Amino acid sequence: MVMLRKTSFFPTLLFILLFQTFAASQALAKADAGPDQIVNEDDTVALDGSNSTPRSWIASYLWVQTGGSLGVTLTNADSAQASFIAPNVGSEGTSLTFQLTVTYLFRFSDTDSTIVNVRFVNIPPTADAGPDQTVEEKITVTLDGSNSSDPEGEGLTYQWKQVAGPPTTLSNPRAVKPTFLAPNVGSSGEAFVFELSVTDVGGLKTSDTTTVNVTGDNDPPTANAGPNQTVEEKSTITLDGSNSFDPDDGIESYLWQQVAGSSVTFSDPATDRPTFEAPGNNNDGESLIFELTVTDSGGLQSNDSTTVSVSDYEKDNPGASGGGCFVATAAYGSSMEPQVTILRKFRDRYLLPNPLGNALVDFYYKCSPPLAN
Repeated sequence: MVMLRKTSFFPTLLFILLFQTFAASQALAKADAGPDQIVNEDDTVALDGSNSTPRSWIASYLWVQTGGSLGVTLTNADSAQASFIAPNVGSEGTSLTFQLTVTYLFRFSDTDSTIVNVRFVNIPPTADAGPDQTVEEKITVTLDGSNSSDPEGEGLTYQWKQVAGPPTTLSNPRAVKPTFLAPNVGSSGEAFVFELSVTDVGGLKTSDTTTVNVTGDNDPPTANAGPNQTVEEKSTITLDGSNSFDPDDGIESYLWQQVAGSSVTFSDPATDRPTFEAPGNNNDGESLIFELTVTDSGGLQSNDSTTVSVSDYEKDNPGASGGGCFVATAAYGSSMEPQVTILRKFRDRYLLPNPLGNALVDFYYKCSPPLAN
């Protein structure tokens, strides 16, 4: 009987010891989610539960977000040390709460929480006063700062001021797109420079400038040096700039210059229709290029050019005599007679520029010498 009592005593004692060990283990087990933190936007934040105890009894870790209006993505949420990227927040910042659950070998667990306060980081805005402009007098000009921006997407305040040029009055210096009336300026025009300053909600400020060039009523002329020509050597050529024009105050002067080819002498390089003699002895043909510059009364200028191609008709037509008309020369006695000149101009102007007429001239030069004889 005594042996039975002793035998039942030991299991009971063992149970009591195991229970006390289990209770002591629970008392010793402590999850530790680490201290609260203050971080900036876009920081990489580390959550650290490695101080949880006792380490030798820990079977697993698990991190979860339990608070905050902005959700984040945790990396290594099942390890002692997890991490995440702090989200962008408003100017007031935000708080995020994370809970760590530590599970021990004896199938019990403990939890702890930590708070991460995310601080707003203010980056300066970017001011954009818009592109430079060129306008005429008495035009309503609009300045445009709408492309200014803030990296946090917060609102901006605008402030315009004029920093150069004759004083003007802006419709509203605090508007995104203020306007002003371009004043009368001299013939040389005026430049008006405006500065835009933008300020974000955190008080940071940047500025940019834009220039408005106001031109006078004088518009530039348009030079017209006339069409290109194909002429015979030694012939008298007329350049024609008479179709040049100016939209307002008229053309004040003409000036012709030769820019390529054998040098020629103008009858008057300052007239709209100068003449010159085409150079001779041109066995291979030649292109003469002339540039016309016209100037209006306000001093504005325009340029245009024309090309005169000089052909050697004696080389192209071996039977020709000075490029003249053999039958007409025989009939009138001289290639310089007015009637012969008319025929020669008809040939140059209407026949030679097109393939059919050119073929007719070639045929004529082959047949005209015997006819003239």
